[in-house]
Amino acid sequence: MLPDAAREMAEQNRSRYGLRMYRMRALGLGLGAICVGAVLHEHGASPALWALLFANGFLWPHLAYLRVRSEREAPIQAEFQNLTFDAAMGGFWIAAMQFDALPSVLLAVMLTMDKIIIGGGRFALRTLAAMALTCLAASAARGFAFQPHTSYTVVLACLPFLAVYPMAIGVATHALSRKARQQKDLLEKMARFDAATGLMNRQQWLHAATAELKRYHRLGRPAVLVLIDIDRFKDINDGYGHTVGDEVVEEFARLLKACLRDADTGGRYGGDEFGAVLPDTRWEEAIVAAERLRRQVAACAFSARGLRCTVSIGLSETHPGIASVSDWINSADAALYRAKGRGRDCIVVGC
Repeated sequence: MLPDAAREMAEQNRSRYGLRMYRMRALGLGLGAICVGAVLHEHGASPALWALLFANGFLWPHLAYLRVRSEREAPIQAEFQNLTFDAAMGGFWIAAMQFDALPSVLLAVMLTMDKIIIGGGRFALRTLAAMALTCLAASAARGFAFQPHTSYTVVLACLPFLAVYPMAIGVATHALSRKARQQKDLLEKMARFDAATGLMNRQQWLHAATAELKRYHRLGRPAVLVLIDIDRFKDINDGYGHTVGDEVVEEFARLLKACLRDADTGGRYGGDEFGAVLPDTRWEEAIVAAERLRRQVAACAFSARGLRCTVSIGLSETHPGIASVSDWINSADAALYRAKGRGRDCIVVGC
């Protein structure tokens, strides 16, 4: 069974999807029924045909929505079946109108256009085939009646469908594309940033460090790479639990971000190890910022238990001997190692 949260999310997604399709179907079939009704009126259609038109145009959208809502395993498959039925009924009404030119073309185009948007070309071809087969069968049953002339009255009846439905599809498509862009931006952000801290993840931070080192080699602009380690973090996890450990990491990340400038790049280098790239900075300036961070961490109460922590910090400024980002990191890491050897809770500048 799905967990409650996952089940609730699935239900919400199913409801939103069904509701979007319900609105478009109710609008499209309702406007289409007006077109068809104008032709049936001219032909003196039977009460049974009028009843079928009313059911298809004004009752079926509600039934289709309920069908998708009740389908828990495959709501999208159920909606695709509904869309195929819509196309087949469109073929029936084209035959029932005896191929009256304007409403017939309008029904065929509109019912195919939304299928292309929703399911792509292949799905549109399948629904178009269903429309053609139903049209052929219904026309054969009516003796292949063919009256393509469109009266002025029918033209007027088709205008709302012709004007309103494409605009509604445009609005819906724009909303979906905007949501898709938002989801894409979110996925890109998730790929670049560490979810727990909001800092860049290791890969992206290394990319930023590489770019800054290339800038140094190209322009000679100084930069400092900082590596920071939360002291005895394993003891925190073992003694207080991983939940408290996560709280420590999140709070430290908040302090780190507060100490960085807009031009600086902070990242989570490992579980309890963090990094920062400070462009246009000498080590003398970087050590001031690092000391400010060290003092803030030492004074902060981490987690609801009032836990106290310290950090060890290693700095490395760019110089001609640093040929790669690995050299730069190794220099800062060696300084960090010496800081730990000096008893932790201190800052060391690398060579």
